[in-house]
Amino acid sequence: METSIQTYVNPLSDWGFKRLFGTEMNKDLLLEFLRGLFPERDIRDITYLKSERQNLTERERDSVFDVMCVSGDGTQFVVEMQKRSQRYFRDRALYYAAHPIIGQGRRGGWNYRLNPVCVVGVLDFAMEHDYGAEAERWRDKLVHRYRLREDETGEIMNSKLEFLYLEVGAYRREVTERSGIVEKWMYVLKNLSRQEGRPPELRERVFERLFEAARVAAYTLEERNQYESDMMNENDYRNTIEYAREAGLAEGEAKGKAEVARNMLASGMLEEQVMAMTGLTAEQLAALK
Repeated sequence: METSIQTYVNPLSDWGFKRLFGTEMNKDLLLEFLRGLFPERDIRDITYLKSERQNLTERERDSVFDVMCVSGDGTQFVVEMQKRSQRYFRDRALYYAAHPIIGQGRRGGWNYRLNPVCVVGVLDFAMEHDYGAEAERWRDKLVHRYRLREDETGEIMNSKLEFLYLEVGAYRREVTERSGIVEKWMYVLKNLSRQEGRPPELRERVFERLFEAARVAAYTLEERNQYESDMMNENDYRNTIEYAREAGLAEGEAKGKAEVARNMLASGMLEEQVMAMTGLTAEQLAALK
């Protein structure tokens, strides 16, 4: 199998995301990523936890990869890379966020004091939003932070559960040296595999480390083959979906023409006129009778 012609791995691939953020050798990258997203939290170190998600469908296993870790103060982070949107996307997020919360329960005289749980979603697509009259104001917003709040006052009911989503797939901006750290992460996650070298705008040490860890040429032959296989599987999936979409459109167009032709014939139009207007053949018209 030939190795990838890319200089750097795609961090939005299963293999690339796991390599860069889910391995002990690159734990410092995940640590700095979380520090950039949550500057208000004093994250000094993290420890990887075993992900114990249950009842994942085959489609979810194909489209979701997550890393679970805990910081020194007990805060649990679920960092999820999701390649495709799903029906009931937000319901699913709540369901899986409940697992690390329920898992903190203790038998006996437990007082219900919880450690915070932060869910980070790195999305290779654009979320659906219902901004109502504010749609134009927020149409370019790509970073979304959700908490439990009181409707009128905005008072936080409980700060122990937080969701933060990055719409990396919808990111189209360039970065400068003055860009914020979150925007720089968005840019590099979207564009890393397209780069030939580290842009000078990404001068922070963490990005120097990221580009070092993502260099395909530094991997073993087995690792390169694993990455190449992962990318081929992803391309096959995308091609299959695209073919199904095109086939569905073609089928819908054919059914639409048939219905129009059937109505034309019922109104008394000549077959020659119907064929000229719909593009259907005499045999196709005959099958409609």
